[in-house]
Amino acid sequence: MEQRKEAIICLEGLGKQFQTTNGTVTALDDINLEILQGEIFGIIGLSGAGKSTLVRCINYLETPTAGRVIFEGQNLSMMKESEIRKARQSMGMIFQQFNLLAQRNVLQNVCFPMEIAGVPKAEAKKRAAELLKLVGLEERMKAYPAQLSGGQKQRVAIARAMSTNPKVLLCDEATSALDPNT
Repeated sequence: MEQRKEAIICLEGLGKQFQTTNGTVTALDDINLEILQGEIFGIIGLSGAGKSTLVRCINYLETPTAGRVIFEGQNLSMMKESEIRKARQSMGMIFQQFNLLAQRNVLQNVCFPMEIAGVPKAEAKKRAAELLKLVGLEERMKAYPAQLSGGQKQRVAIARAMSTNPKVLLCDEATSALDPNT
């Protein structure tokens, strides 16, 4: 008999509401989802449908107003902020807006999550260089974000998200700035 894998992410009755000057806006309402290790999920919907809010609730960059997010068997709502930050180290995140650090060059941007995770500097630089080669930007390591095209910035963001070998990679329109060949 095949043993059932435990979900790496489980959403139970997830909801998110925002207060606006025009009243309450419901972005998410009673979302239930179970994602097992190795599964790939895509969330599609109209602009403003709550896709980005959903992704940001999964890693608790947004706090849900209802329900639970269970990551690796742990209820994120029951964790202290320091524990949530630690859990986030297992979740890579690629944002729509790149979120690159303007004062850091490409190599330093990719190294940043590894610095936070305590990876030795030489090891972080080696890993960052490998990832930049993977995304075709090994020639742009010393460039700053302002010197890059939108597609190049997106590839830096992808390399950065993969730098710590996350267990989960959350992507919010990760390929929106890339051409079809890239």
